[in-house]
Amino acid sequence: MKVYLRLLFALISLGVLSLCLIVVHYIWNNQIEPERQLQIQVNEIKKLPKIKIDHGSHLYEEAVSLIQTGALLGGIEKLHELIKYYPESKYFDESNRIIGEVNSDHLLSRDSGEGKKEYTVKRGDALRLIAQKHETTVGYILHVNGRMGSKLQPGDQLIVCPLRFSILINLKAKTIVLRNSEDKLFKSYELVGSRLPQACPSSFDSLVKGLIVGDGTRFVEIGSTEYVNAAKEIRCERRGISMRSLTGIEDKDKYATGFFVSHDDIEELALLVRSGSPIHVRK
Repeated sequence: MKVYLRLLFALISLGVLSLCLIVVHYIWNNQIEPERQLQIQVNEIKKLPKIKIDHGSHLYEEAVSLIQTGALLGGIEKLHELIKYYPESKYFDESNRIIGEVNSDHLLSRDSGEGKKEYTVKRGDALRLIAQKHETTVGYILHVNGRMGSKLQPGDQLIVCPLRFSILINLKAKTIVLRNSEDKLFKSYELVGSRLPQACPSSFDSLVKGLIVGDGTRFVEIGSTEYVNAAKEIRCERRGISMRSLTGIEDKDKYATGFFVSHDDIEELALLVRSGSPIHVRK
């Protein structure tokens, strides 16, 4: 009898063990193994290079399409939207460049545009007075109207346009940025170098004092034959601060202070920046 009981218990134990093995096998195949395989796949996916979505690309494509069809204002607005909301876009720098080129080409041409108007010269008028009255510069008036010299005759028609720019100099980004009266980007210029006077803070606000043409030892008239090749320096009210190009002469450039741009850029800035324009320098 005892032998039969032992066999019975052995069979029951074997059955329980078999059932446990079946349950374990079921759980492994239907729960543990699928989860393990899923985790392996997830880990493999994580190792794959991440695909970065450029959310500004569609705006850039729309802007280019608008500009190509002649809708400059619409295209520029799209680019402004891109640089405002998607600074990480690969099209950010190109958008800045296009905005600047389109804006400056349009402003410095004889084409009609926002703010531009014709002024009829009256007896007793002088270019400096006309420029002050219309918040522009003598250089801009001469350039846009294709004139040489400051002589005027009553009845002459001049294109004028207010130049209400603020100047943001970003030392970290190495840029000099003109912003319009709506605080939108007009154009960005590369800052090729800078040297601040001793005790001058790296961040400050100032105003443009005026344009110096030549080496400062004698007066060079804007629009004269000497003006084209003469050095130009936009001086600020803060002592020792100016915007200019480097001369390439080591002795002259070695101790020069201020902000330095290319020759072409200072030529353009000299046309667009007028006395009293605010300057904001940031580190």
